[in-house]
Amino acid sequence: MQFSRKNHRTLQIGIHRKQGYFDFVWFDELEQPQCYQIFVNDKDFKNRFLQHLKIQFQGKNFPLQFVASISAHLTWSKVLMLPQLLNSQECHQQCKFVIEKELPIPLDELWFDYISTPLKQGFRLEITAIREASAQTYLQDFQPFRINVLDVVPHSILRAFQYLLNEQVRSENTLFLFQEDDYCLAICERTQQSQILQSHENLTVLYEQFTERFEGKLEQVFVYQIPSSHTGLLENWQRVETDLPFIALGNALWQKDLYQQKMGN
Repeated sequence: MQFSRKNHRTLQIGIHRKQGYFDFVWFDELEQPQCYQIFVNDKDFKNRFLQHLKIQFQGKNFPLQFVASISAHLTWSKVLMLPQLLNSQECHQQCKFVIEKELPIPLDELWFDYISTPLKQGFRLEITAIREASAQTYLQDFQPFRINVLDVVPHSILRAFQYLLNEQVRSENTLFLFQEDDYCLAICERTQQSQILQSHENLTVLYEQFTERFEGKLEQVFVYQIPSSHTGLLENWQRVETDLPFIALGNALWQKDLYQQKMGN
Protein backbone atom coordinates (compact mmCIF):
# COMPACT_ATOMS: atom_id res chain seq x y z
CA MET A 1 0.00 0.00 0.00
CA GLN A 2 1.28 3.47 -0.78
CA PHE A 3 -0.25 6.92 -0.66
CA SER A 4 2.31 8.66 -2.87
CA ARG A 5 4.39 8.11 -5.96
CA LYS A 6 7.54 6.06 -5.87
CA ASN A 7 10.86 6.92 -7.45
CA HIS A 8 12.78 4.63 -9.80
CA ARG A 9 16.28 3.20 -9.20
CA THR A 10 16.25 3.98 -5.54
CA LEU A 11 17.71 2.63 -2.35
CA GLN A 12 14.58 1.79 -0.39
CA ILE A 13 14.82 2.36 3.36
CA GLY A 14 12.25 1.30 5.91
CA ILE A 15 11.95 3.86 8.68
CA HIS A 16 10.05 3.60 11.96
CA ARG A 17 9.83 6.29 14.62
CA LYS A 18 9.75 5.25 18.24
CA GLN A 19 10.00 7.32 21.38
CA GLY A 20 13.18 9.35 20.98
CA TYR A 21 14.79 7.47 18.09
CA PHE A 22 14.49 6.20 14.54
CA ASP A 23 14.95 2.63 13.31
CA PHE A 24 16.13 2.08 9.74
CA VAL A 25 16.34 -1.12 7.65
CA TRP A 26 17.53 -1.48 4.07
CA PHE A 27 19.03 -4.16 1.85
CA ASP A 28 22.64 -3.95 0.68
CA GLU A 29 23.97 -4.84 -2.76
CA LEU A 30 24.00 -8.53 -1.79
CA GLU A 31 20.35 -8.22 -0.71
CA GLN A 32 21.28 -8.69 2.94
CA PRO A 33 19.27 -6.65 5.44
CA GLN A 34 21.11 -3.91 7.30
CA CYS A 35 19.83 -1.84 10.19
CA TYR A 36 20.73 1.38 11.96
CA GLN A 37 19.34 3.20 14.97
CA ILE A 38 19.82 6.86 15.74
CA PHE A 39 18.52 9.05 18.56
CA VAL A 40 16.81 12.29 17.67
CA ASN A 41 18.79 14.20 20.29
CA ASP A 42 22.08 13.19 18.64
CA LYS A 43 23.77 16.13 16.96
CA ASP A 44 23.15 16.34 13.19
CA PHE A 45 21.62 12.83 13.20
CA LYS A 46 20.35 12.93 9.61
CA ASN A 47 23.78 13.65 8.14
CA ARG A 48 25.32 10.98 10.38
CA PHE A 49 22.93 8.43 8.95
CA LEU A 50 23.59 9.53 5.36
CA GLN A 51 27.32 9.30 6.00
CA HIS A 52 26.84 5.77 7.32
CA LEU A 53 25.11 4.80 4.08
CA LYS A 54 27.83 6.43 1.98
CA ILE A 55 30.52 4.43 3.76
CA GLN A 56 28.60 1.17 3.44
CA PHE A 57 28.04 1.65 -0.29
CA GLN A 58 31.65 2.81 -0.81
CA GLY A 59 30.74 6.28 -1.95
CA LYS A 60 28.01 5.25 -4.39
CA ASN A 61 25.04 7.55 -4.42
CA PHE A 62 21.48 6.30 -4.79
CA PRO A 63 18.29 8.32 -4.68
CA LEU A 64 16.76 7.40 -1.34
CA GLN A 65 13.16 6.35 -0.83
CA PHE A 66 11.91 6.24 2.75
CA VAL A 67 8.96 3.96 3.51
CA ALA A 68 7.00 4.45 6.73
CA SER A 69 3.71 3.00 7.97
CA ILE A 70 0.77 4.28 9.95
CA SER A 71 -1.58 2.56 12.37
CA ALA A 72 -4.57 0.96 10.69
CA HIS A 73 -7.02 2.62 13.10
CA LEU A 74 -6.22 5.97 11.46
CA THR A 75 -7.30 4.67 8.06
CA TRP A 76 -10.48 3.42 6.39
CA SER A 77 -10.40 0.17 4.44
CA LYS A 78 -12.73 -2.10 2.55
CA VAL A 79 -12.31 -5.39 0.69
CA LEU A 80 -14.31 -6.02 -2.48
CA MET A 81 -14.76 -9.43 -4.07
CA LEU A 82 -15.36 -8.91 -7.80
CA PRO A 83 -16.31 -11.48 -10.44
CA GLN A 84 -13.83 -10.32 -13.08
CA LEU A 85 -10.25 -9.05 -13.35
CA LEU A 86 -9.73 -5.28 -13.47
CA ASN A 87 -6.82 -3.38 -14.99
CA SER A 88 -5.12 -0.58 -13.04
CA GLN A 89 -7.34 2.14 -14.50
CA GLU A 90 -10.48 0.17 -13.68
CA CYS A 91 -9.20 -0.49 -10.14
CA HIS A 92 -8.60 3.23 -9.65
CA GLN A 93 -12.10 4.09 -10.89
CA GLN A 94 -13.64 1.40 -8.66
CA CYS A 95 -11.79 2.82 -5.64
CA LYS A 96 -13.07 6.35 -6.34
CA PHE A 97 -16.62 5.08 -6.80
CA VAL A 98 -16.63 3.11 -3.52
CA ILE A 99 -14.94 5.88 -1.49
CA GLU A 100 -17.32 8.58 -2.75
CA LYS A 101 -20.26 6.31 -1.97
CA GLU A 102 -19.20 5.28 1.54
CA LEU A 103 -17.17 8.14 3.03
CA PRO A 104 -18.63 11.58 3.87
CA ILE A 105 -15.31 13.23 2.96
CA PRO A 106 -14.48 14.95 -0.35
CA LEU A 107 -12.18 12.81 -2.48
CA ASP A 108 -9.65 15.62 -2.84
CA GLU A 109 -9.14 15.56 0.96
CA LEU A 110 -8.11 11.89 0.92
CA TRP A 111 -5.10 9.80 -0.02
CA PHE A 112 -6.07 6.33 -1.17
CA ASP A 113 -4.57 3.26 -2.75
CA TYR A 114 -5.42 -0.38 -3.30
CA ILE A 115 -4.02 -3.91 -3.38
CA SER A 116 -5.42 -6.14 -6.14
CA THR A 117 -5.20 -9.93 -5.97
CA PRO A 118 -6.36 -12.26 -8.77
CA LEU A 119 -8.08 -15.34 -7.37
CA LYS A 120 -9.01 -18.70 -8.88
CA GLN A 121 -12.51 -17.38 -9.14
CA GLY A 122 -12.77 -13.62 -9.28
CA PHE A 123 -10.68 -10.72 -8.02
CA ARG A 124 -9.95 -9.24 -4.60
CA LEU A 125 -9.62 -5.47 -4.29
CA GLU A 126 -8.54 -4.03 -0.93
CA ILE A 127 -8.99 -0.27 -0.71
CA THR A 128 -7.36 1.88 1.96
CA ALA A 129 -7.88 5.60 2.45
CA ILE A 130 -6.74 8.25 4.90
CA ARG A 131 -7.42 11.94 5.36
CA GLU A 132 -4.54 13.84 3.80
CA ALA A 133 -4.45 16.18 6.81
CA SER A 134 -4.10 13.22 9.20
CA ALA A 135 -1.31 11.73 7.09
CA GLN A 136 0.56 15.02 6.87
CA THR A 137 0.34 15.49 10.64
CA TYR A 138 1.70 11.97 11.20
CA LEU A 139 4.55 12.51 8.75
CA GLN A 140 5.75 15.52 10.75
CA ASP A 141 7.11 13.03 13.30
CA PHE A 142 9.64 11.84 10.70
CA GLN A 143 11.26 15.21 10.07
CA PRO A 144 13.90 15.89 8.79
CA PHE A 145 13.43 12.72 6.68
CA ARG A 146 11.02 13.00 3.75
CA ILE A 147 8.68 10.01 3.55
CA ASN A 148 8.05 8.88 -0.03
CA VAL A 149 5.68 5.97 0.70
CA LEU A 150 3.21 5.62 3.56
CA ASP A 151 1.96 2.09 4.16
CA VAL A 152 -0.25 0.62 6.88
CA VAL A 153 1.36 -1.12 9.89
CA PRO A 154 -0.46 -4.49 9.51
CA HIS A 155 0.84 -4.81 5.94
CA SER A 156 4.39 -4.14 7.13
CA ILE A 157 4.09 -6.63 9.97
CA LEU A 158 2.82 -9.33 7.60
CA ARG A 159 5.73 -8.76 5.20
CA ALA A 160 8.24 -9.00 8.05
CA PHE A 161 6.72 -12.28 9.27
CA GLN A 162 6.76 -13.77 5.77
CA TYR A 163 10.36 -12.70 5.18
CA LEU A 164 11.60 -14.12 8.48
CA LEU A 165 9.70 -17.37 7.98
CA ASN A 166 11.49 -17.64 4.62
CA GLU A 167 8.27 -18.46 2.83
CA GLN A 168 5.05 -16.82 1.75
CA VAL A 169 2.57 -17.86 4.42
CA ARG A 170 -0.73 -17.55 2.59
CA SER A 171 -2.95 -19.91 4.51
CA GLU A 172 -6.22 -18.27 5.51
CA ASN A 173 -5.96 -20.10 8.81
CA THR A 174 -2.69 -18.50 9.97
CA LEU A 175 -2.74 -15.95 12.79
CA PHE A 176 0.13 -13.53 13.38
CA LEU A 177 0.56 -12.00 16.84
CA PHE A 178 2.83 -8.99 17.30
CA GLN A 179 3.85 -7.31 20.55
CA GLU A 180 6.13 -4.36 21.23
CA ASP A 181 5.94 -3.24 24.84
CA ASP A 182 2.20 -2.72 25.55
CA TYR A 183 1.16 -2.56 21.87
CA CYS A 184 -0.31 -5.84 20.64
CA LEU A 185 -1.71 -6.65 17.21
CA ALA A 186 -3.39 -9.76 15.83
CA ILE A 187 -3.66 -10.23 12.05
CA CYS A 188 -5.27 -12.94 9.95
CA GLU A 189 -5.53 -12.41 6.18
CA ARG A 190 -8.59 -14.11 4.78
CA THR A 191 -9.92 -13.88 1.24
CA GLN A 192 -13.09 -12.07 2.27
CA GLN A 193 -11.49 -9.67 4.75
CA SER A 194 -8.43 -8.71 6.75
CA GLN A 195 -9.10 -9.65 10.37
CA ILE A 196 -7.18 -7.21 12.57
CA LEU A 197 -7.47 -6.60 16.30
CA GLN A 198 -5.39 -4.22 18.42
CA SER A 199 -4.97 -4.31 22.18
CA HIS A 200 -2.91 -3.00 25.08
CA GLU A 201 -3.43 -6.18 27.08
CA ASN A 202 -1.17 -9.21 26.57
CA LEU A 203 -1.06 -11.70 23.71
CA THR A 204 -3.07 -14.37 25.51
CA VAL A 205 -5.92 -11.94 26.16
CA LEU A 206 -5.67 -10.62 22.60
CA TYR A 207 -5.83 -14.16 21.22
CA GLU A 208 -8.97 -14.88 23.25
CA GLN A 209 -10.58 -11.62 22.10
CA PHE A 210 -9.69 -12.40 18.49
CA THR A 211 -11.17 -15.91 18.50
CA GLU A 212 -14.34 -14.59 20.13
CA ARG A 213 -14.80 -11.79 17.59
CA PHE A 214 -13.86 -13.48 14.32
CA GLU A 215 -15.09 -16.69 12.76
CA GLY A 216 -12.85 -19.26 11.09
CA LYS A 217 -10.49 -21.91 12.38
CA LEU A 218 -6.80 -21.22 13.06
CA GLU A 219 -4.19 -23.81 12.14
CA GLN A 220 -0.99 -21.89 12.90
CA VAL A 221 -0.08 -19.06 15.25
CA PHE A 222 3.20 -17.17 14.79
CA VAL A 223 4.36 -14.76 17.50
CA TYR A 224 6.87 -11.92 17.64
CA GLN A 225 7.48 -10.18 20.97
CA ILE A 226 9.69 -7.41 22.37
CA PRO A 227 10.78 -8.16 24.99
CA SER A 228 10.43 -11.89 24.37
CA SER A 229 10.10 -12.52 28.11
CA HIS A 230 6.79 -10.65 28.35
CA THR A 231 4.58 -13.71 28.38
CA GLY A 232 4.91 -17.42 27.90
CA LEU A 233 3.51 -18.86 24.71
CA LEU A 234 0.74 -21.37 24.39
CA GLU A 235 1.88 -24.84 23.36
CA ASN A 236 0.98 -24.59 19.67
CA TRP A 237 2.32 -21.07 19.16
CA GLN A 238 5.57 -20.63 17.20
CA ARG A 239 7.94 -17.82 18.14
CA VAL A 240 9.63 -15.74 15.42
CA GLU A 241 12.85 -13.97 16.44
CA THR A 242 15.08 -11.40 14.79
CA ASP A 243 17.63 -8.75 15.75
CA LEU A 244 16.20 -6.46 13.07
CA PRO A 245 13.63 -3.81 14.07
CA PHE A 246 10.43 -5.52 13.00
CA ILE A 247 8.24 -2.73 11.59
CA ALA A 248 11.17 -0.99 9.90
CA LEU A 249 12.00 -4.34 8.27
CA GLY A 250 8.44 -4.70 7.00
CA ASN A 251 8.56 -1.15 5.65
CA ALA A 252 11.83 -1.89 3.83
CA LEU A 253 10.21 -4.91 2.17
CA TRP A 254 7.49 -2.81 0.52
CA GLN A 255 7.23 -4.06 -3.09
CA LYS A 256 10.75 -5.45 -2.69
CA ASP A 257 10.43 -7.88 -5.58
CA LEU A 258 9.72 -4.96 -7.92
CA TYR A 259 12.70 -3.02 -6.64
CA GLN A 260 15.08 -5.93 -7.21
CA GLN A 261 14.02 -5.96 -10.83
CA LYS A 262 14.41 -2.22 -11.26
CA MET A 263 17.81 -1.94 -9.59
CA GLY A 264 19.02 -4.86 -11.69
CA ASN A 265 18.16 -3.14 -14.97
